[in-house]
Amino acid sequence: MTFEEQTEQIVEALFTTLCLKKQELQVTDRGLKLHSENEIHLQGPCSQNLLRVELQGSRRRVVDSASSFDPVDIANLLQSIGDQYNGEMEGHVQAVIAEESTTKIKKFGEVAKSLSRIWISQTPGLEPVSAFLAVAVKLFEQLVEKTHGDHHQINILTETINRNPEVRGYIERQGGWDNLGRSLNSP
Repeated sequence: MTFEEQTEQIVEALFTTLCLKKQELQVTDRGLKLHSENEIHLQGPCSQNLLRVELQGSRRRVVDSASSFDPVDIANLLQSIGDQYNGEMEGHVQAVIAEESTTKIKKFGEVAKSLSRIWISQTPGLEPVSAFLAVAVKLFEQLVEKTHGDHHQINILTETINRNPEVRGYIERQGGWDNLGRSLNSP
């Protein structure tokens, strides 16, 4: 599987996870409870029912038995990396949303790069790739929230990562996405 295909699967898994988090709040308000194992337990008169939410759609999760590549695990790692960034995002997300579709990916990448540089200057020892991924994931998370889970947003983060030679080179030097967790230091 190519780097680009892996990146796409990871971003799709991240998107799905973010949408499930959003649904958790909405579903809970209706008396349903979404567990982290991606199971929904119905409470009340229908409590004996159990609905399993699968993240393993044909394009969402493909695990190669010859490797340890698991897009859901990597998406969870990226989300935890993104959670470490707590800078202001609102104005930046609005700027990305306001862009024409043809320039949205470029704008997203520029914003992620700019915010990560600021964060690096304020945080001694922070690795540039870690900072960029954290900011890009956090920006993506906010973008998905603001666009109400618009599936078309997946391409923005996928292309931003695939087009960034520093990120791609770093991930490939680590042996691929499946080794990312061992190589990134926490900010």
